[in-house]
Amino acid sequence: MADDEVLCKRCGETKRRDGFYTQSYSSAPRQPCKQCLTAEKRARYAATDGSRISHGQVLREKHGLTLEQYARMLAEQDGRCAICDRPETRRGSGGRPRRLAVDHDHRTGAVRRLLCGRCHAVTAAVEDNPGLLDAVRRYLDRYAGRPS
Repeated sequence: MADDEVLCKRCGETKRRDGFYTQSYSSAPRQPCKQCLTAEKRARYAATDGSRISHGQVLREKHGLTLEQYARMLAEQDGRCAICDRPETRRGSGGRPRRLAVDHDHRTGAVRRLLCGRCHAVTAAVEDNPGLLDAVRRYLDRYAGRPS
């Protein structure tokens, strides 16, 4: 397989790199490929008669959780992120705070805890490259206390 080719974990086909979306936090392409993601979105849209997909449906399809399980996790965490211990600060399109994200192991799919958007993005980046956390710490230490 050439450097500009990537194996899609969903369909099992090897495709050119531009057949995958990029990720802001990693140099690895987003899985699955664009074709598989499009087919998945179209199937979900068709199954809902064109209406919006509910939070419960996303939880069920993506994480195998029910709304009740999510609510229990949220209550156990007192509505706060499992890492920074703060409530979600990101806002949705209507101005309301967004829900905490369901964090999961990308290799096994096992659900871990609920995280705020910022901690979830950092966790995803570090999960793909654990040495990144140490590099960020060294970088911040190098510039700590310097005037701008």
